[in-house]
Amino acid sequence: MFEKISKILGLKGEDETGASGLELATAALLVQVSKADGEFTSDERDQLEECVKEHFDLTNREAAELLTRAERDQSDATCLYAFTRTIAKELDNDERQEIVRLLWRVAFADKHIDNFEENVLAKVSGLLGVSPQDRVRIKHEVEAG
Repeated sequence: MFEKISKILGLKGEDETGASGLELATAALLVQVSKADGEFTSDERDQLEECVKEHFDLTNREAAELLTRAERDQSDATCLYAFTRTIAKELDNDERQEIVRLLWRVAFADKHIDNFEENVLAKVSGLLGVSPQDRVRIKHEVEAG
């Protein structure tokens, strides 16, 4: 019973696709950022897949399944807190900064940062406990390539 509740809340374990709560929460945040400006381009989708494949060492199939699940979960979410709580609980500051780096990579995939994307990134970074200074530094690092 506890395991079932934990999986529903994304606290531990794996879902039916084999994804951990951390992987699913990260992918859901990536999806959130990619859709923040109301446009979801093929470049953003490609960058999403690349980010989760690299970061979690997934196959193409595993990455596609994770993103499908993340898109469904993200669209059902009313706030970012559940996803950021899972990540903040499991990762240290450097690892949380790496998640912010992934978010910036997705946001920059279409070569343009929209105000909505910037706001979502600021909110997510704050919820993850990443300072505004670190968020901006990471943004500039990603932007520089």
